Amino acid sequence: MSQPSGEVRASDADRDAAAEALAEAVGSGRLTLAEHGRRLDAMYAAVTSEQVAATVADLPSLPAKRTAMYRAIDPYKIIVAGGQVQRAGQFRIGRFCAITALFGTVDLDVRMARLTEDKQLTVTVRGLMSTVRITIPKGWRIQEQVTVIGSRQVIPARDDGNPSVPILRLSGTMLGGSLHLTDA
Repeated sequence: MSQPSGEVRASDADRDAAAEALAEAVGSGRLTLAEHGRRLDAMYAAVTSEQVAATVADLPSLPAKRTAMYRAIDPYKIIVAGGQVQRAGQFRIGRFCAITALFGTVDLDVRMARLTEDKQLTVTVRGLMSTVRITIPKGWRIQEQVTVIGSRQVIPARDDGNPSVPILRLSGTMLGGSLHLTDA
């Protein structure tokens, strides 16, 4: 079975996020049990990540999971001190987003996020003894200019120059800790 070009096969993580969103929708009264069952069947039958996303497209994003001494999250910034912030699901993210992490962890998954500007996302990372993990859809171009001092950085550099493909621009500085970029 071949896929149309440009479509990405759905991963277990895509299905897990959608199943969690569907369960939350039933719990909050947005879906009936019958509708939940139909959408769950469609989600597990889906082949591409777009088909999985379509099963939850009309539902609000899951709230950010937060445990930290201080945290702030909006479309343009994520700040965490001494804990963890996870942002995933369907949410709006600004063209420019700043991540500041002090002795904490930030997990930012933009695979289902709605970009405020088409095909461009610029993330500025500032971290002190922290871990920042960013997950983007497969096929995005990546331009990276992050300095990580005293730790590690895992970033698959990729930019084929194709302007029709979305681009993630990373910049910033991290002192200690780690920066991971995954395309899934």
